[in-house]
Amino acid sequence: MSAATDMGILSSMKDINLRTAEQLGAVIRLKRKEKDLTQSELAKLLGAERKWVINLESGNSKAEIGLVLRALEALNLRASLTDGDKPNTRGTLREASPLDEVFRRLQRTSRK
Repeated sequence: MSAATDMGILSSMKDINLRTAEQLGAVIRLKRKEKDLTQSELAKLLGAERKWVINLESGNSKAEIGLVLRALEALNLRASLTDGDKPNTRGTLREASPLDEVFRRLQRTSRK
């Protein structure tokens, strides 16, 4: 598959479920290319080495989570977690989870 084809797929992509580090790495690589960034340029934005970006894009499952989150932010990607034990409640009213309150508190703290 060509890089142009890869980029077209990512551009038209809606929400996707990632199950492996390799899938996450592939999405990051495609989005980086879509933004016309080199691995070195992304690494500089993150304060990391190019080798770290190479490892992330190749699916290194031991990548530091803080840097992974910064990479997602730099590429304007968003991560979300879904409780697989609960039915899909997207777009419906649901009972609040105890985690909802924790996240609200964290958001208030980070805005200060």
